Amino acid sequence: QTLVNLLSARDSNVLLGALLALTSLAESPECREKISELTIVENLLVILHEYDLLSKRLTAELLRLLCAEPQVKEQVKMYEGVPVLLGLLHSDHISLLWSIVWILVQVCEDPETSVEIRIWGGIKQLLHILQGERNLVSDRSSVGSANTAGRIQHLHWSDDLSPDEMQENTFSLQAACCAAITELVLNETNAYQVVQANGIYTIARLILPNKERNAEKANLLQCYAFRALRFLFSMERNRHIFKRLFPTDLFEIFIDVGHYVRDISAYEELVSKLNLLKEDELKQIAESIESMNQSKAPTKLIGNYAILEHLGSGAFGSVYKVRKHNGQNLLAIKEVNLHNPAFGKDKKDRDSSVKNIVSELTIVKEQLYHPNVVRYYRTFLENDRLYIVMELIEGVPLGEHFHSLKQKKQQFTEERIWHIFIQLCLALRYLHKEKRIVHRDLTPNNVMLGDKDKVTITDFGLAKQKQENSKLASVVGTILYSCPEVVKSEPYGEKADVWAAGCILYQMATLNPPFYSTNMLSLATKIVGAVYEPVPEGLYSEKVPFTIKRCLTPDAEARPDIVEVSSLLSDVMMKYLDVLSTSHLTLEKKLDRERRRTQKYFMEANRNAVTYHHQLSLLSQ
Repeated sequence: QTLVNLLSARDSNVLLGALLALTSLAESPECREKISELTIVENLLVILHEYDLLSKRLTAELLRLLCAEPQVKEQVKMYEGVPVLLGLLHSDHISLLWSIVWILVQVCEDPETSVEIRIWGGIKQLLHILQGERNLVSDRSSVGSANTAGRIQHLHWSDDLSPDEMQENTFSLQAACCAAITELVLNETNAYQVVQANGIYTIARLILPNKERNAEKANLLQCYAFRALRFLFSMERNRHIFKRLFPTDLFEIFIDVGHYVRDISAYEELVSKLNLLKEDELKQIAESIESMNQSKAPTKLIGNYAILEHLGSGAFGSVYKVRKHNGQNLLAIKEVNLHNPAFGKDKKDRDSSVKNIVSELTIVKEQLYHPNVVRYYRTFLENDRLYIVMELIEGVPLGEHFHSLKQKKQQFTEERIWHIFIQLCLALRYLHKEKRIVHRDLTPNNVMLGDKDKVTITDFGLAKQKQENSKLASVVGTILYSCPEVVKSEPYGEKADVWAAGCILYQMATLNPPFYSTNMLSLATKIVGAVYEPVPEGLYSEKVPFTIKRCLTPDAEARPDIVEVSSLLSDVMMKYLDVLSTSHLTLEKKLDRERRRTQKYFMEANRNAVTYHHQLSLLSQ
């Protein structure tokens, strides 16, 4: 307690002595537990935010050790330590960075903190460190050794390291960054951001062997890099990237490691195998890695848009991430091949179809403006291709969350289910009641989840605006989520989307679609009769299976519309509004605190500037 009290000392030697003593004590699990029971984290965060480099380095090392205790990690979260920690990632001192990154590794085990790290830009900062473009500095009291310096004077000693020692420390820092990213990508949206920020390329470069490097540290870094890549591979949408990255035998070992295996020794075989490859094989892997670099100059222009990345393909065409030429904003562009038989057998039919599509997109979809519905900006024709420019959604399809949770053997919480489903209801109410649009292809892959599970409905390629009280007749959409009236080729309306929403709700509860069969006739029979396995008892409240049952009412007349579905959830929606209101107030308070903090530093900076100029004028006299 006395040592903790000394953390408020004004004398720098007293402060450093207290930090050094506490850091030495914290290496003992028993002492660490005792220290963590004291009110220390807030003081440490103040030192990290405001004090000199040496104090910060010792404090970071102490906090790294203390974060082994759950209550310390909780206090870091409570005292809003994430922005303070991430602010220190701009430092150029390896030992400080190393300690900070290992703190992040530990605190991001908490899902909320993991999300916060992404929101504050932590993923991009970690990847920036891994890119190795910064001029980092180090000294004898570097990585992991500050607490064993023995005397305070030794901490002031800054002897240049040899290139080999510097490289070893850099490897240790990069391994720490890989460890942090490994933990962060357990969140699907985090993983998506890593991929979007060129992370696979950045990490993959670290697996390449270099004979000039320190073998032990280099091999360990390779293990950490392989682990981060393997965790990213566990997300289904990323798997196609890796298939072209490794030769077959190496890829088999990579797969055999298994999903989300933290044990670093599980990756040693991969490293050994890679390091024994011949020069030409390594060169091929290096070329494959280089081909994944998203920072390369765009190779293709469509209209006035530079193609940056291929995001995926569907039945009607491909989707690309683009940037407007000479612009900054990222967009998505869907390329539709007009020679697809679905648009007609001859040119006349195709021209008619295209005219209708362009007209519909222009009149209807460009009017859509809702937080849970993707924005469409424009359409244009070029070289027998139809291009649809839309908002780029930074998120992951709900379907991939299903795959990921299955592999982790986890379930959606009921709170999360309702959080997603309510947003789905809000979007469908807007489409059905305000815009009279039926989506017609609502599936988990067309529901994107972004930050904090923000829902965005995408892919309105099959959407249709209908006249009031009219029915639609064309058979479109994905059969697994198609309603009985569509399966029976009967006219249908907006309740087709309600059925699909019910299927999605069921899949959130069970991670499997309600209707599935390899035999199309059997599948159609199940859909028409609404025959599905009940949601296992005890997992969720009765409201979940009841809402599913109402949405999956086979008779369209008896099936509720989206407003009726929403009324079933009135109590849940009120809680949702409560959360939104609380979140809004919390953000306002945070903003106010940041504003006051900024004003304080601005005033201090002004005072210092005035004092400096005053002293300068006195000296000049």
